[in-house]
Amino acid sequence: MSQLHARLAFISPSTLTANGFYMTDVEQTKIKRTMLINSNIVLALIDHTKFNNNNEFVKLCDLDYLDYVITDRPIFSNIILQALKKNRVNTIYKKLDSIYRTK
Repeated sequence: MSQLHARLAFISPSTLTANGFYMTDVEQTKIKRTMLINSNIVLALIDHTKFNNNNEFVKLCDLDYLDYVITDRPIFSNIILQALKKNRVNTIYKKLDSIYRTK
């Protein structure tokens, strides 16, 4: 009898763009990439200030690696929303004592 085990990775990237997730530190990026490779469910925890941050960062991964983005506010960027939808990334955010989920 085989058992299925969920291998979850919780990551907190430095920024989110329509092209993926980015980190500020090369060593952290390497560690988090290893987490991504060894997980079958990936959840990104990211606050609203990190959307479309245009600093020069190291790319962690494309959006298609992710299953969920959990954030503190709705994502207002249509470009990011379309990219998440295209890559089938679910978003979860809390607003006014309720939890909203989008697909």
